[in-house]
Amino acid sequence: MSRLPVWSMMYRLLGDNHMLDGLPFSAQVFLRALDGVRNRLASEAGVSVRELEALARVAESAGLRSAALVDYLELSRGAVDSVVDELVRRDLLSNAPDSEGASILNLTPTGHSLMGAIYDAFQRTINAAAESLDPDRRQGFESGMLKMARKLEAESEKP
Repeated sequence: MSRLPVWSMMYRLLGDNHMLDGLPFSAQVFLRALDGVRNRLASEAGVSVRELEALARVAESAGLRSAALVDYLELSRGAVDSVVDELVRRDLLSNAPDSEGASILNLTPTGHSLMGAIYDAFQRTINAAAESLDPDRRQGFESGMLKMARKLEAESEKP
């Protein structure tokens, strides 16, 4: 007797719609909810989602080369330059050449303040959502998510 692989029970076609079940489905719903929170926070802060993504990447890595931001945002150089120019104009980013002439991005004091406020609001939102989990479940959830993320990162790096 042949058994279907486990993954086949987590996917089905319903009419023209591809449907996930189980863990992939719950992860997809969770990621969409996080996207919704990010979109709301960007709107409340008066920046576009793309601008927030750029600010967050620079916030994570001070002194980021603009070429790295092009790779991260997966946009053309011109599109990233447009985003950076707008953020510089609004005094959220500084853009200065290094000794080799490469464009180096940093948050300005105004950018630091904005990102601090956004990260605080994001943390409050996540904490409020996690209140329904007891401490053991929350710790297990955090640990499990990190373990899965590391395995998925390793998978994505395979040739």
